[in-house]
Amino acid sequence: MEISYDYICTNPDNIPQQAIEHLDSQIVQNTGKDIEAFFPQFSKLFKLATGELIRSWSTPKLALNHHLNQWLCFLVVQHNDKNLFFRIRPKFMEKEGEDFERDHQMLPDSWKELYRWFNSFVITVHSNSPRDWWNTPFRYEARLDLDSYEEGSGATRKQTEQFAKKIGCKRESLRCWLLTENEDALFIDEEHCDRKVYHVRGKLLDDIYVLPDPLQTLDEYLAHFLSGGKPADFDFRKMQ
Repeated sequence: MEISYDYICTNPDNIPQQAIEHLDSQIVQNTGKDIEAFFPQFSKLFKLATGELIRSWSTPKLALNHHLNQWLCFLVVQHNDKNLFFRIRPKFMEKEGEDFERDHQMLPDSWKELYRWFNSFVITVHSNSPRDWWNTPFRYEARLDLDSYEEGSGATRKQTEQFAKKIGCKRESLRCWLLTENEDALFIDEEHCDRKVYHVRGKLLDDIYVLPDPLQTLDEYLAHFLSGGKPADFDFRKMQ
């Protein structure tokens, strides 16, 4: 499976010298190693997903593009005719501390690992990473407000207002962090930061289910999807 980037690195010596200053040492030093070396805390928490990555996908490669003095960096693993791209966060972005915690305080603690060293990930048949996607958690900047969700789901303004009212929050504070091709959607109230995750299906916004264990549910779903399972065959409510 082709990867269309300026540089494809399989060990630290392959990384262009001018790119190294833009990358965290954890990324540079572990190039050529497995996913657990790159993202130890993610691997510890998302055990099922990590196990599937190690078992069924290739050893990670570092893919770099240079444009207008900026470096875009991805960790890529491959399986048959698919590429999986982790969008690596640049060195200047906080990975811990007050700024990181403030920007991610709405998330369940375990989910923060999807946005610490990388900005979520996407599975695609293309040779480079798309900017937008579904079936895996959105990029931090791409999570959907209810206006955008209405456009894609066909839900009405009245339905989304009732949805927010039933949860007990402002309409503007709800964001969708994951949307599958089966119309399974996971929402978080970003104002109250109570770390609850709400599941709905498409425009059926009066049928709300609170995930009892957001980590276990997301880990099981990601492992299912990484193994080639279809989103339609996963039940987000099987723990009820």
